[in-house]
Amino acid sequence: MAASTVAAKRPAWQATSGVPGPGLPARKQTSGASPALLACDTHAVGNWSYTDQAGVRHNAMNSQVQVRDHLTGALIAGLTNSAGNFDICFGAAQFTQMYITFKAENAAWRVQNGTDVYNWSTPIRANPVPGSTVNFGAMAPVDVAGNRAAHAFDVGNDAWLGVPHSNGCWDPKDTTCSQVRIDWANDRTSGMDHYDQANNFVSLLSATPDAPMSVMHEIGHALMDDLYNDAFPSTAGCPVPHPPNAASTAVCAWIEGWATFFSLAMYHTSVFLSGNGGSTDYEYPSWGSNGVANGDVTETRVIGALQDLIDTGAHASETWDQHSEGFGVEFFTLAHHVDNTFASFWNSRGADGFDVSDATMGSLYQNTIDYQYRNPLIDGQGQSLPTFLSDTPPQNFGFNTTVHSWSVVALRPSAPTDFDFTMYDDRAQTSFLKASNLNDQAVDFVAIDSNLRPLGDYYPRVDQFRGPGTFRIEHVQAFQTLQPASSSSFRFDDSNVAAVVETDLTAGVPVTIRLTEASVISTASLFIMGDDPSTPATFVQNRSSAVASAVADPIFGGPVSVTFTPTRTGRYGVVVTGDNGGGDFTLTRS
Repeated sequence: MAASTVAAKRPAWQATSGVPGPGLPARKQTSGASPALLACDTHAVGNWSYTDQAGVRHNAMNSQVQVRDHLTGALIAGLTNSAGNFDICFGAAQFTQMYITFKAENAAWRVQNGTDVYNWSTPIRANPVPGSTVNFGAMAPVDVAGNRAAHAFDVGNDAWLGVPHSNGCWDPKDTTCSQVRIDWANDRTSGMDHYDQANNFVSLLSATPDAPMSVMHEIGHALMDDLYNDAFPSTAGCPVPHPPNAASTAVCAWIEGWATFFSLAMYHTSVFLSGNGGSTDYEYPSWGSNGVANGDVTETRVIGALQDLIDTGAHASETWDQHSEGFGVEFFTLAHHVDNTFASFWNSRGADGFDVSDATMGSLYQNTIDYQYRNPLIDGQGQSLPTFLSDTPPQNFGFNTTVHSWSVVALRPSAPTDFDFTMYDDRAQTSFLKASNLNDQAVDFVAIDSNLRPLGDYYPRVDQFRGPGTFRIEHVQAFQTLQPASSSSFRFDDSNVAAVVETDLTAGVPVTIRLTEASVISTASLFIMGDDPSTPATFVQNRSSAVASAVADPIFGGPVSVTFTPTRTGRYGVVVTGDNGGGDFTLTRS
């Protein structure tokens, strides 16, 4: 057997401590069963490893190590540890013609060729001295085929270390653990890798162990079948081959999407490495991705959605995905339900008590899967949306009024884009409230009087009328009251679109409200919003409904003011729109 070199370390995220061992497979009793073993007095020690396609050596953990006797048939077994080392204690009197056999099998998985489990044996060592330690040294397969079989077995370790274990089985519901079977042959050069549902084993081509992520993909299928108790979804709608970027069926996209996602999750990456040297990054495809179909009928989209649910650190470059969670959430739901589509899985996730709110649906929407996602608007925090392309759908938002005051939702488009802005009272967007559809680059807004209208939820919708381009949107509530003969100052930064304060006016009493700015760079406009307490339809108003307004010069800016005589006594909303850029502003009432 080949001499060893320093082995590569497992990555830091692949913790081995605290993970239960898979145990030894149950031994079949035959007429030639080994005799009852004497108490141990001697040790066999050594190391088992393999070399991958790049020439890198890896310690082979959880491999079965059998101490055998050529004459008596005595046999005692154990497993290599995380460093590939073994220490088997045996009674020397029964092992006078001893040798070691390594088997690519434990209780949780194995690598086979038909019914034969891959194994490697050492030469015989005669008459071990009782009480001694027989050191077999560092051992490994000597040929490409042996190393590939051992490599495929080690992918099982990667899966075992990544899957949550509550009972020492792949399936947390099992009382008797099942074994994943990986069938591999070095001369299997035709056909394709697949999971055999009828016979419950993974079938691999000869070179596939050189691509661990492809092996893990097929293990992902095997685990789904195990977790589903052999109720594997029908693959009748899955084309062969099944291009990941093409729309197929919701069932096919879920089956294949889960398997690839499982591989990504086990290797803590968003990049799938194929056996042909190619790679695919599932982190970034979003709306407008050339050549990638949209929705949960497309494998790439399901992969990306699942990946975005568990990823960390990549959100700065993503618009809608701002969520991170552990892989255990996805695995728990998969293990406790039989779902044939991603939509069904999402419903099951909610039934399990996991988050299915807009906070997590953004990860799905980032990947063009829209289950009535409403992008949350946070009071006083503007959002900038990316450039809209031809296939970008209308953007839907949601927010809650929490203060009994006037509030405003305002939208500022980028040049030369024009957007239409509509407000709805329900999540399904069937209960229309008001629209603001001004032309060109004017700031559209809808104002709400929550002094008269009950606090609750609202759902703005933004449609692109002319583009391409982007926009900034903001919801802000009034927390200040502008008193007679007083002023109120505030600051806009580039993220702000509007501000609102309240002021109490008396019918028939003239009032002047003036807006000044400290900077000549930015411009802002002024709108006074009033309503009729006897007419609830007036409690939500658009920009055109203002009882008075003054629009700033789009080039020179400067102060603006309105003087008018209210026709009703009541609390009015004073809305300021940031027409371009930020600045320091002051409202004065006289």
